[in-house]
Amino acid sequence: MINLAYILIIIASSLFCWYGVTLFLQKWDESQKRKAEETASQFEEMFVFLQRRTLMWLYIIIPLILGIIFLVTTQRWWYGLTAVIVGFFLPLWLVKIMDKTRRRRFVYQLVDALMILNSCLKGGLTLVQSFEILADEIAKPMSQEIALLNREIKVGVTLEEALGRLNKRMPSEEMLLVTSAILVARETGGDLTRVFLRLIDTIRDRLKLKELVTTLTLQARLQALIISLLGPAFFFLVRRFRPDHFDVMWQDEVGRIILLIAIFLQVLGVVLVIVFGKVEV
Repeated sequence: MINLAYILIIIASSLFCWYGVTLFLQKWDESQKRKAEETASQFEEMFVFLQRRTLMWLYIIIPLILGIIFLVTTQRWWYGLTAVIVGFFLPLWLVKIMDKTRRRRFVYQLVDALMILNSCLKGGLTLVQSFEILADEIAKPMSQEIALLNREIKVGVTLEEALGRLNKRMPSEEMLLVTSAILVARETGGDLTRVFLRLIDTIRDRLKLKELVTTLTLQARLQALIISLLGPAFFFLVRRFRPDHFDVMWQDEVGRIILLIAIFLQVLGVVLVIVFGKVEV
């Protein structure tokens, strides 16, 4: 009777584990598909076209490869787990960096774009014709966005709506100034060449001010980064030379509470540094 009870317990445990693993893999697959869709949409906004299936496999393969590499090289399971977690968020982080770099490059191209538009308008071209020349003369990503704007105008989208979509794709205060100035000048009949000259000076001054702010706050941001990494670096360094140094913290109940408080305060400090120490450029 006891053996039968053990067998039933083993069968029930096996079924439960099988169901749990199956459910986890199903949820994992759905999550990866959703992230692949979002990433593909972000890439398409950057005019990089990749298949959803390829991105989904990347989201699955990258965490597994990183986890296996760290597990084999360090022989520590928590290093492998940490690598898997990092690999899970690594593609999203890389996509955000690419998107941010592209938007920054677009903003810095606005001065040259306005100068080209100003020259075209002075030569007697219309604003739409000036946009067509701008798409051919300027580099990426400005040329890609302006070419898309021209295609939207050719299929019947109004200039106001096309500029609004461009402003949504590449949101920035500088781009909002340009689109607002163009729309107001078209409604009131103002001289766009004079408006563009003022915008060139305004945007150039704003970019210089942002560069100055970034330079002046560089030391403070480096200090915040060093202070944030000081605690974890000290922990891993001491563990490397004296593995038993923190054993009292794991074994004692008070030590575990102190560790939880320290981890919470460390995470809170990093979040505060990121939120309040962020400088948008």
